[in-house]
Amino acid sequence: MQPIIKVPTLSELAYESIKAQILSCKIRPGERINIDQYSESLGVSTTPVREALSKLQQEGLVQYIPRTGWKISRISKQEFRKLQELKSLLEITLAERALPFIKPDNIPQMVLLNNEMKELFKPCSDGKPDLEKLLEANDRFHMYIFKFYDNDIMIEILQQTWNNLRYARLIWISSEEFLNNFYEEHNEIIAAIKDKDSSALRRAVEKHLRCGLGYMEACLEDK
Repeated sequence: MQPIIKVPTLSELAYESIKAQILSCKIRPGERINIDQYSESLGVSTTPVREALSKLQQEGLVQYIPRTGWKISRISKQEFRKLQELKSLLEITLAERALPFIKPDNIPQMVLLNNEMKELFKPCSDGKPDLEKLLEANDRFHMYIFKFYDNDIMIEILQQTWNNLRYARLIWISSEEFLNNFYEEHNEIIAAIKDKDSSALRRAVEKHLRCGLGYMEACLEDK
């Protein structure tokens, strides 16, 4: 019996096309979306494009403004930097405070999670890794470490911060710098944990937090 091959719908094709352009910064935050132009370039009617935009709106990537139309969601540098500062403080603190509670037999799971993320880096049919799955795998790796420190409130605040930065983090994780370095940087974090070296762990986490930020900053709005 031949496997069933799922053929993507026109709205799914439009969704993937527009999303790829957003995450690659080919269309920038704040830029208007011309539905007729996209319909023509994709060779579809306006209906699939509108359906795609509705889905992207749910993900926070686009927004509809009455009497103006569709626009790529803006990310202000000021807002991003405030949230990024909070994210960094939480991730560094949680990693350091989790360290005493991590046992040697927990290390293999970290290695496994990092290897699973590396497997996702393999390009999909369109030549690019699935950024959403990659981001989810990245978060599983880090959250596995953080949860060794028993403070649910800090974990919840970090998760909410991640959620607030989701669009920005998808752009961040698409950078060549991140894609080329995340695996080894995660290994540096694992090595510091294995050695119970808090100073090395802090340096490794701080280094990882800086990875890809230059690309991310270039995609932000000055407002």
